[in-house]
Amino acid sequence: MKKIASLLFICLLVGCVNTQAIIVTPESVKHSNVTTTMPYQNYLKYYIIDNGQINLTFKQLPADAEKDFEKKLSKEEKQDYKYVKKIQKLIDKGAWGEALYKYYNFYPAQVQYYRNCINKKEYSEALRTLEQIRNMDKYYQIYSEDLINQSFAFLYMKSGQYQNALQYYKIFEDKGKDSTFSSIANCYYNLGDLDNAILYIRKIKQLSYEDKELIYSIKLKQNNIKEAHKWALELTNQKYNFSNLMKVQTTAPNDTEKLKYCYQARNTTMNENEIVEVNRIIAELEQKKLDKQLSTLKQFIKIQKWSEIEKQIPPNITINEKTAKQDEYFKTAQNYLIRYEGQQLTNAFNSLNQDFVNYILSKQNEYYQEQAALAQQALLEAQQQQALIQQQQLIEQQQIQRYHNLNRIYYLSNPRYFMEPYDFWY
Repeated sequence: MKKIASLLFICLLVGCVNTQAIIVTPESVKHSNVTTTMPYQNYLKYYIIDNGQINLTFKQLPADAEKDFEKKLSKEEKQDYKYVKKIQKLIDKGAWGEALYKYYNFYPAQVQYYRNCINKKEYSEALRTLEQIRNMDKYYQIYSEDLINQSFAFLYMKSGQYQNALQYYKIFEDKGKDSTFSSIANCYYNLGDLDNAILYIRKIKQLSYEDKELIYSIKLKQNNIKEAHKWALELTNQKYNFSNLMKVQTTAPNDTEKLKYCYQARNTTMNENEIVEVNRIIAELEQKKLDKQLSTLKQFIKIQKWSEIEKQIPPNITINEKTAKQDEYFKTAQNYLIRYEGQQLTNAFNSLNQDFVNYILSKQNEYYQEQAALAQQALLEAQQQQALIQQQQLIEQQQIQRYHNLNRIYYLSNPRYFMEPYDFWY
C-alpha cells in the first residue's frame, strides 16, 4: 500500500496553475532550488519538471544525442542515468506494481504514477500517492506548498470528501480568487449548507458557466422555482443542449411551456436513454391535455391511452419507431378534435383505436415469428453441437478400442507376460 500510495501523487493537479515547465539538466542543476540533501536529487536532472502542476517527464533523447550526452557525464552520473532509465523503462510500459515495489522511494516514479491516477480519474489512489509525495518532499523543494495544498483540495473534492476539500480551499480564501470562492460554494452546497453556498457565490466577481449551474441547483433545492427557471434559461442561452432544456422544462410555469421545451430537448439528442426519458414526460403531458379536452365533450369517446398501447409494443421495436408512433398517436388525436365533431368524431377515434390495435397485432406477430426463428436456429445449433460431441466420443471410443486391440496382439505374441506371478520364482 505504501508503494501504491507513492505512485498516486503523480496524477494530481491537472488544471490548477499554468506555469512554464522547468527543465533540469546536468548543467543547470546546481542553480536549482533542489538541495544536495535530497537523496533523489541526482535523478531529477534527467527529468523535465513542471512546477505549474504535479508532473514530470523523462527527458528522452534520440540515440545519437544520448551518446553525446553520456560522454559528458561522470562515472557516477552514468550510473545514475542507467538506474533512472531502468526504472523509467518499467514506468513507460505501465509496470507500476513492479516499479513501485522495487523502487518505492524513487520520487519521479511516484509523481508519474500520481499523474497516471489523475488521468484515469482514480482519485482515492491519487490522494494516497500525493501524501507519499508530500512526505518525500517535506520541505517543498520540488513543488510548492500552495501547489500541494491545491492538489489536495482538488482531489478531496473529486473524491466527494467535501469537508476535507473545504478545509484546503479555505487556505486560499484570502487571495480572493473567483475559482476559490466557487469551489468553497460547491463544498458547502454538497454539505447541504445552502446559506453559506450562496454567501460565497456572492463573492464571485464574474460568474462562470459552472457557477450558474450551481445557482440553478441551489434555487431548485430551495424550491424557488421562479428563480431556478430564470437561471435555467440563462444556461440554455449559453449552452443549448438536452440537459439545459430539461432544466427549463422542469421549472416551466405551465404544461404548454413544459411540452415545448421537452420537444426541443428531444431534438438535440441521439442518446436512447435521454429519448426514453423525455418521451415519458411528453406522453404524460400530452395524455393529460388530451384527457382534459375529451372531458369537455358532451359525447362519450372511447380511446385507449398511450401508456396502455406502449405496454403492448414488443421489445424489438426501435426507439425511433416508438417515438414516431407516439407522436402519430397524439397528433392524430389532436387533429381529429379540430376537424370533427359528433358521430364523425366518434368514428374517427374508433378508427384511431383500430389502427393502433392492428399495428400492435402486426408487430407482435413479427416479433413472435422472429423469436420462433431464433429458437429454431438455437435448437438446430444445439443439435449440431450434440452431433459433434457424439462424433468426438465415437472417435475417442474407437481410439481406445484400437489401443486395447494393439495391446492384446502384443501380449499374445509375448506369452511370457501371461505367466502367473509365482511362475517367475521357479
